[in-house]
Parts: sequence; structure tokens; C-alpha cells
Amino acid sequence: MSNIVVVYRSKYGSTEKYAKWIAEELSADIYKSNQIKPDKLEKYSTIIYCGGLYVGGILGFSLIKKNYSKLCNKKLIIVAVGATLKDKDAMEELKNRNLTPEMKNKVHFFLLRGGLNYKKMNALDRFLMYMLYKSIKKKDPEKLDNDSKGILATYGKTVDFTNKKTIAPIIDIAKS
Repeated sequence: MSNIVVVYRSKYGSTEKYAKWIAEELSADIYKSNQIKPDKLEKYSTIIYCGGLYVGGILGFSLIKKNYSKLCNKKLIIVAVGATLKDKDAMEELKNRNLTPEMKNKVHFFLLRGGLNYKKMNALDRFLMYMLYKSIKKKDPEKLDNDSKGILATYGKTVDFTNKKTIAPIIDIAKS
């Protein structure tokens, strides 16, 4: 058993890809979030949680959040994966939506770019993306942020923004 564990919840595959890359680089144990119990997490000194972004929330993150009082003495690294661009505003918004004030000061937080595959999406997700696309399309093109421009450019397509090099800072913190 390693002293590092990677736990993940992935909806369409990008998060799983990052979790496997991280676990491989660190020779860490790896589990899907529904395959590990909180008491087993307590045995590790470093816990890396990777979750896909879904409507601003980190999938499966309640596993960590609900058990934070038992895990707060561990090195906790949270990796959110989504199609959004990694910018300071997006990072702060995600932290505010997902982390408690105590967690914000203690955990290491990362945002990595995933991808979109409309063919793999369920009907509800395709509908939500369609509604987002339609609402963005109505706006003045001159006033769109880069994420909105990206949604317009990639709508209906399969895009993969995953990049193994982006896990380097996560590996460095896990090893420190």
C-alpha cells in the first residue's frame, strides 16, 4: 500500500485520464470515489481527489467534504477537471462554490482542462449545453469571454484539452 491515494469521479473520461496519470507518476493507489470508504482514506498521508466539473460543482467531492474533519491533518490536493479555461476568476469561483473557508486555507487546489464529447453525453447534458450555447449566441460577440467563445467554437464537436504536462505541479506538491 502506498502512502498516497488518488480518488476520482469522472463522468465522461477526462478526469479518469488525469487520475490515472497522477497515480502512475506517484505509484499511488487509485480508486473511483464509490469504491473507497472514508475510514480507508484515513490510512493515507496524501489524498488527491480528482473530480469532473458539473454545473460548477466537483463530482463526488462530498466524500472529502463530509469527512474533512477526519482528513484535515492529511495533505489534501483537489483537482477539478472541466472544459473551462484556467483563469484566476474561474479558480476563485470554483473554490468559493466547493470549499469551506477552512479548506480554502489548507488544501491545494488545481483546475485542469478536460474536454467535451457530445456523442458520449446523456440527453440532459446535451440539452444543458444546447441551452448554454443558445444563450451565449444571443450575446454581443464583442463582449464574450474566452470560455463563451470556446463554447461557440466547439459546440457539437469532440474536443480533448487534456495534457499530461499539466499534472507536474500536482506531482511536485504530492512529493514534497
